[in-house]
Amino acid sequence: MFKFKAEQKIYQIGNVTIGGQPGQHPTVLMASIFYQGDKLVKDEEKGTFDHEGALGWINKIDDMCKKVKLPLMIDIVGASENAMRAYVEFIGRNTDLPFIIDGTVAKVRIAGVEMAAKLGLQDRAVFDSVNVESKDEELKEVKKHGLKATVVMLNNSKKPTAQGRVDIAEALIERAKSYGFEKLMLDMAVLDIVEPGPAAKAIYMLKDKYGYPAGCSPTHTVITGWKKASMYNKIEVASTKTSMATSLQLLGADFIMYGIKQTEIVPSMAAVDALVAYSCMQHGVRPASHDHPLYHVFK
Repeated sequence: MFKFKAEQKIYQIGNVTIGGQPGQHPTVLMASIFYQGDKLVKDEEKGTFDHEGALGWINKIDDMCKKVKLPLMIDIVGASENAMRAYVEFIGRNTDLPFIIDGTVAKVRIAGVEMAAKLGLQDRAVFDSVNVESKDEELKEVKKHGLKATVVMLNNSKKPTAQGRVDIAEALIERAKSYGFEKLMLDMAVLDIVEPGPAAKAIYMLKDKYGYPAGCSPTHTVITGWKKASMYNKIEVASTKTSMATSLQLLGADFIMYGIKQTEIVPSMAAVDALVAYSCMQHGVRPASHDHPLYHVFK
């Protein structure tokens, strides 16, 4: 393995630690829920959903992560203001997990931020995101509510390469900081099925240059972008998606976004974290604590 040149930033968000050199802290699983097509959602406009079912999936993935010491955050995807308010309140009141406010449009994201602030959950909440299309009006509104953690989305449509993501990073980082955000996580904005490759390279380049925690959502495009997926059964597709995700860990990813119902990702991520940590110990980087997959996933 390797050691990044830049000093690596490490953040505490709720009960999760994120960032650092490879092998120091485990990769954070950001489990998406209430996404488009999620059968837990009953009515997106009204914000009604299967409470029991949602809590069941959250508890299942949380229990799995705890067994192997994999940190967990919940990525809340909302399509309406009512839905986002309901989701944030539900996650906030029923779990102790950090969560990402990942709405489809500005008014939905703001509704989530307002609910997080109303419940006093700013230390557990992450705004998603500051990006090239972010409007000042939205970021000013978010700033009012005191959130300190944000995703910085590096979606460079003019140059969707590893270098293209690096080219826009500094300006977006500075913009996020200007609105009071102190804990920045760089998302490589995977929009096409082949982009996890350049995204992985960009993660390495950006962590080496700036030291911010970095990662992405590497597999969501499989549903729409993998034309030959029908050639394979569910296990084969799941194995492919998991391999796409865990390969990013070898380039230093600090977080992976993945669907909450796809539990195959948990032991896979933990196993890769253990292998990375064992390798890194050979050049002097040790896990920051015993709560690391290296000491739990294979024992």
